[in-house]
This record gives sequence, C-alpha cells and structure tokens, in this order.
Amino acid sequence: MIGEFERYHGAAIRELIVGANRPLKVETYDDMGRVNTYRINDTVGIHIKHSSKRLPPWQFTYLDENLREIERLATRCDSVWLIHVCGQDGAVALSLNEFWSVNPRGGETTSFVRVDRDRNTMYRINGTGGKLSRPKRRGLRYIFDELQGQ
Repeated sequence: MIGEFERYHGAAIRELIVGANRPLKVETYDDMGRVNTYRINDTVGIHIKHSSKRLPPWQFTYLDENLREIERLATRCDSVWLIHVCGQDGAVALSLNEFWSVNPRGGETTSFVRVDRDRNTMYRINGTGGKLSRPKRRGLRYIFDELQGQ
C-alpha cells in the first residue's frame, strides 16, 4: 500500500524532475528512518513536508529532531530548501534562511510553518517568530532557478 506521505512527496519530486528541464541526480539523505530529505546534484538539499488538509491554512510542525536533520543537511549542501506540499493546492519552497527568519533558532516553542492564501493569490508564510516579509509563489521555481545557476 502506498502511504499518504509517499504520494505527496512523490508529487514534489516529480515537480522537481519535470520542472528542472535538465538531468538531475536525486539521492536520499535521511538518518531518521522516514525518508523526507534528499540531495539534488550533490549541492542542493531539500526537506519535504506535507499537509493533506484540503483548504488553507496548512500547518507544518518542525520538531527538534527535524531541525537537527536539516542542520546536518546544510553542512553537506550549498543550499537547503524546505518544500511544503499544501494538500492538492500546490507546493511552496522556503530557503533555509527564510525558514530561520520566521522561526528563530533556539526558540522556546516548537517551530512551525503556517501557509495560507486566498483564492488566486500567492502564499503567505508565518512561523513561531512572525511573518515572512513577502508572499511566495506556488511551485518550486526558486529551486529550479538555483539549479540553473550550477
């Protein structure tokens, strides 16, 4: 049986492969038992989270063990992106720096990303430390742009 998280993660990986318009080397980089972290072309790290909720807002929780895994990935990659699959609406990618801007390191509460949007608008991102300064467009174009620069 195909797990729910596998379907959502598969959609994100497919979008990466199709949208990159070039060959990609994708390898798992996971040390927690549930494969949700990958390296692309040995230089770009991605960590995928999903919400099966149909309508916004979508919330994604980052436990300390998730943060440690992402930090380890960051030591092995030039950049790290956190992909949030928002039900069947689409996916939005945050750079690690954007994530830290809404979830300050060493916070006293569990880190989270809350993604919201009104119909036909871009995604608004919030975390434990506040709001991202600008909305993000749907899709993984930010990651494609970075891969094109390699």
